[in-house]
Amino acid sequence: MVEHLVSLFLDLVCIDSPSGKEQQLRSHVLDLLHMQDITYQQDDFGNVLAFVNCKKNPPLTFACHLDTVPNAVGVKASIEDGVIHSDGSTALGADDKIGVALALLLAEEKHLYGPFGLLFTVEEERGLLGAKHLGPSLLRQLHHVFVFDTGRPVGTVIIQAPTKLDIHLTFIGKAAHAGVSPELGISAISLAAKAISAMKLLRIDDKTTANIGSIHGGESTNVVCDKVEVHMEIRSLEKKQANKQLEEVRSCCAEACRQVGGQFTLESEVSYEGYRIERSEALSRFKAACAHINLPMHAIPTGGGSDVNILRGKGLDAVLLGCGYEKAHSTEERIAIQEIGKMARVAKALLMGVSGKSLSSRT
Repeated sequence: MVEHLVSLFLDLVCIDSPSGKEQQLRSHVLDLLHMQDITYQQDDFGNVLAFVNCKKNPPLTFACHLDTVPNAVGVKASIEDGVIHSDGSTALGADDKIGVALALLLAEEKHLYGPFGLLFTVEEERGLLGAKHLGPSLLRQLHHVFVFDTGRPVGTVIIQAPTKLDIHLTFIGKAAHAGVSPELGISAISLAAKAISAMKLLRIDDKTTANIGSIHGGESTNVVCDKVEVHMEIRSLEKKQANKQLEEVRSCCAEACRQVGGQFTLESEVSYEGYRIERSEALSRFKAACAHINLPMHAIPTGGGSDVNILRGKGLDAVLLGCGYEKAHSTEERIAIQEIGKMARVAKALLMGVSGKSLSSRT
């Protein structure tokens, strides 16, 4: 069972599926579902919901995303000392192809279980876009959703995740000849630098972070730069703290303009809402499944976002579960076969619980 799951995973990492280009992997998945006589629906955005041992409304659904980060392309995976890793030139793509592999294994073993669903989303790495655009015909058939997609040890469940604000700043100065009349200009670069130097960035407190991801401006050294664009984010486990940090950013920009001159604009939007799980049937089922297989359960907060942020925002009982991979998105990404085995055991225990069969009847 574990060996076959590893084999499925190794096949998947060989299929490139960077965000927005998941078609080849989706076709592969759909071909395998067809071979198992499993019906599915695909929405206009490319998300897929498969119905295993049912025609609609599965009582439980396992979810994963088909896409990877851009550097998980051309993956050459190998196994060393019980750990799967790439050759060091790319990311491995365990985020989230191990979740896809698990879904395919469960589809193959459908005769062991009752009804359940498999949700495959797209463009998760580009801001949870697939989940955000989930078609209404798929959405209304989801109830309890288990998302295997976080680089924590198997047995981990995320009970709190942050709100994320996406922010675009534009600093407007005044162009002038840098060698002849620089005093007539206002440097947007200096303006941006003054504002940024006053901002609190990176770790703000134990619940809040802020980061500048990119800065663009200027074309020539002989022109005083008149426009700089900055893209940044703010995350917090408390939405009030995220909004407070946003206002501090605005204040820093306004003060910089007062000192240097020029103007700024600030555009912000909620990329996704945070959540805190206090009562949840899905969480209770996961706790029982871990207890059944004698796996310690850890309920923790995270600073990262996932499809669960979107699904819970749409009113679904969704939980984010650990997959056991490490150093995701980097060329050092890896996953231990031991963790893969634990994932399979957890999923099987969850399915035995919802199929009406005794949890003690199988492992």
